[in-house]
Amino acid sequence: MPSFNFFKKKDKDISKLNNKKSGAGAGVANSTIPIVQAQDNKITIEDAVKELEKSEGRITKNLLINMEKTFEDTNLAFQHVNTIAEDLDAEVINTEEEKLMPLVQNTKNTIVRALKRESSNILPIPKTFEEFIKFRDAVEASINRFGEVTSSHSRIVNTFMKKHANSLRGELKRISDSSEKLNDEYDHITEERKMIEHCRSNLLSMHSKVDEINKTNITIKNLDQEIRQLKEEKDRREKEINSIKSSSDYGKCLKYLQEKEEIDKKRKKSINELYEISNRLTKAANKYSYGLSRGTVEKIDTIVNKPSEIVSKPDMSEYITLLKEIKESVRSNKIVLKDSKKVLQYFDMLIDELPKFKAEIKELDSRVDRLKDKDKIAVLDELKRKEEERKEEERIIMLENQRKDETTKQKIELEEQMISTTRDIEDQIHKLCRKKYKIIIPPE
Repeated sequence: MPSFNFFKKKDKDISKLNNKKSGAGAGVANSTIPIVQAQDNKITIEDAVKELEKSEGRITKNLLINMEKTFEDTNLAFQHVNTIAEDLDAEVINTEEEKLMPLVQNTKNTIVRALKRESSNILPIPKTFEEFIKFRDAVEASINRFGEVTSSHSRIVNTFMKKHANSLRGELKRISDSSEKLNDEYDHITEERKMIEHCRSNLLSMHSKVDEINKTNITIKNLDQEIRQLKEEKDRREKEINSIKSSSDYGKCLKYLQEKEEIDKKRKKSINELYEISNRLTKAANKYSYGLSRGTVEKIDTIVNKPSEIVSKPDMSEYITLLKEIKESVRSNKIVLKDSKKVLQYFDMLIDELPKFKAEIKELDSRVDRLKDKDKIAVLDELKRKEEERKEEERIIMLENQRKDETTKQKIELEEQMISTTRDIEDQIHKLCRKKYKIIIPPE
């Protein structure tokens, strides 16, 4: 506002917030009260919250006490503005130019109404922080409205109302200065209240962190117990396995398994030899298969590709007969082969080997049957079952140990967070209460 430049917003001096006097407007955290070291400086979370509430009350109380003169001076300035408005209303303004009289008179009436309206209500002295905010907001709103009316009619005020202009300017400047003090103190106490609220929030969150840590301790304890029981079970299983392996029955089983393995090797060797012979007959068999019935083609396929299955047939004669027929076709050149002489030899070998192979397999199977013993099989089954149980127990132990490691890591992280949060809270309480406390963490 050009005519009342004190209405212009002034840049806030940061030093005012950081270098408060101990007199008017000084906050608790920046007072000259010496730091108090409590004799018994250990307090619980609940006691720390109460200390913050006391600090918050002291900060507000000191604010209201230190700003009391500012409140009174502001109201006094409003009363003076009201008196100036009354005087201005009673004054008769003369102007040499008759045509300007209506404009001047209307402007005077507008200004008088505005000044009276804004200065007629005496603001109650704040008793709480909320009332302080209302007082500050009301003063700032009045300044804005004073500024609107004086700036829009500044030429007429300075030309025709000089007698009151300086007085009005002085009172409005007092109100403007008071508004700055109110805003500075509001910013200062708001920062302290934010610190208190942040500290209170940290204190309240500590209970949940303690609960989380306690839960991890219980989980770790339960996992230790479970792992211990699993290891005991695994050790018992190990003893049972060793007991089975040291028994005479198990020795017999090992001998049985060894003999059976030898028989299986002989059987496999015989089957491989049979397949080596039958594979030599593939070309002749394929040529012979042209135009034959599906059943005959399947028999030829069994002879060439799965000769070992022939021994399980009740009657081998039809396969032997079929082999002889294919051989005769090769011998009579109905089936033309480059190495027909060698192929004919393989036909003779397979015709000769199939009965021998059947007899040999039958003998080997008979030996396996003779080796079989229900008790031996039962011991092996029992051993296999216990070894599988031990393997499963080892797997579960590994998983539970992983869970324990993860939970322990989580616990360490929570404890580190707890230490950091506790340190922050202690520093904040020190700044706010000017006392050095040690927060007691609740026991598990």
